[in-house]
Amino acid sequence: MQAAFNATVLKQVATEIRNIKVEYRGVVSEESIDLVARESLQNLAGSRAPQFVPLFVGRFTRERLQELTGFRPRLGYTLLTR
Repeated sequence: MQAAFNATVLKQVATEIRNIKVEYRGVVSEESIDLVARESLQNLAGSRAPQFVPLFVGRFTRERLQELTGFRPRLGYTLLTR
């Protein structure tokens, strides 16, 4: 099943994924992050509040990566805002 979200939501999801890649650089490959994020996005495909999808994709992806690696990023990393 393919998730269908509007361009704004997808752009926000992409920004969130870039931020996660910065946080987990050197710990998890970008391809693995993409896979976990794609699974999170698919799980939210039927969301009734798509404006919250980027927030939850970020949360669920970070939680899963933390479960898999035991790594929790420290504060002070630079986040991408675009």
